Amino acid sequence: IPGEEAFPAYLSSRIAAFYERAGVVGLKDNKFGSLTIGGAVSPAGGNFEEPVTQATLSVVGAFWGLSRDRSDARKYPAIDPLISWTKYLDIASKELSQYSDSWQRKVKKAQKILFKGNEILKRMEVIGEEGISIEDMIIYLKAELYDMCFLQQNSFDPVDSVCSITRSILMFDILQKIFDKDFKFDSSDDARNFFLDIQNDLKNLNYLVFESSEFKQLLERIKNKLNI
Repeated sequence: IPGEEAFPAYLSSRIAAFYERAGVVGLKDNKFGSLTIGGAVSPAGGNFEEPVTQATLSVVGAFWGLSRDRSDARKYPAIDPLISWTKYLDIASKELSQYSDSWQRKVKKAQKILFKGNEILKRMEVIGEEGISIEDMIIYLKAELYDMCFLQQNSFDPVDSVCSITRSILMFDILQKIFDKDFKFDSSDDARNFFLDIQNDLKNLNYLVFESSEFKQLLERIKNKLNI
């Protein structure tokens, strides 16, 4: 008996059976390890409501949603943070909290900034920058800074193509301080110019060898500009 859109009725159970093989595994030499399964689903026309995609999303523990808009804008990796998610935030928090206090709270704050920034961007596309407050402009610029300097990566650069946990946490904590800081500007142009300057410095920081003298000098200059 065919299921939805003529797919087999057992589609969901077959997909679940495949992904459920991931987890802790016992080897023949009595050692234990972990098996992670990563799958790729490419729905026709980008329709996430079709049965295969829905059945997959219902059983996996994390989802990276690729975005044509981000790819066209040359924002790589083209993973849309607004639609991507993970069920492992609590597990990751136990490990990463040893590097950064209240890590999970910081992640949720970053997500909130991204979503608010996207809402403000949609309003600006309709009514223009003149139609939003300076406070909303600052939130949008914070979200843009986070996207440009932390979520994007240059796989062709020998330094930026690989990032250690220590370096990621350092950059993440700097951005958290920017999120928390109450900036005051006379105009939207002043705010944009300031954040573009910081964005340029942080992007350059991504291309410097971690803890090199150049890295430390630029990091100190950024902190002085931000007064953090």
